[in-house]
Amino acid sequence: MSALVEARGIVVDYPLAVGTVHALRGVDLTLIAGEAVCLFGASGSGKSTLLNVLAGLEAPDAGSLRVCGKDTLALSEEQRTALRLRSIGMVFQENNLVAQFTAGENVELILRCQGSSAPKRTAIELLGSLGVAELADRLPIDMSGGQRQRVGIARALAGDRAVILCDEPTGALDRTNSDVLFGLLRDLAHSKGIAVLIATHDRDAEKYADRVLEISDGELVTT
Repeated sequence: MSALVEARGIVVDYPLAVGTVHALRGVDLTLIAGEAVCLFGASGSGKSTLLNVLAGLEAPDAGSLRVCGKDTLALSEEQRTALRLRSIGMVFQENNLVAQFTAGENVELILRCQGSSAPKRTAIELLGSLGVAELADRLPIDMSGGQRQRVGIARALAGDRAVILCDEPTGALDRTNSDVLFGLLRDLAHSKGIAVLIATHDRDAEKYADRVLEISDGELVTT
């Protein structure tokens, strides 16, 4: 399978008055199409920083990064934003849905930004593929945590994005819903041929992963 993300020697430093924090220390990472990868690490280990770099939200101080064949570090901010919109979906602990929009409208928003010719129909299809089509007209406040996360995943998948990055996606869910979500992300990776990276504290996620990584003090290792 093809490599959708290739990061080499990624370094991120945060200069502070009390000294420099080495958030990432020469991280190498490859994500393959059709693969679900779990990334474990304690708070402050560098998980979120790595996801932000992979998504093009933060520029590293050193290293190289290719996403879907693009040298992202050579792109302008506008070009990185366009790449994110087309190719990279993100799922967060709090799902970041627009509170004033229904589930359907939240997914439609991304599709409209991508120039979809049928955003409403496609949004319903995406929600249906995740088992929540009946929520299309419901506001986030009227959904359970698990339902909101499914809508968030539908939004992340909008436009056939090739890479899905998840930052503690089950942090607000109970055990049952967490297991369902991990299984869903794995199945999406396998069925759609996308690369899924799940940064989490939840060790139960390991049984749903094709590969497990650990990050400690900014250094990445394969377990």
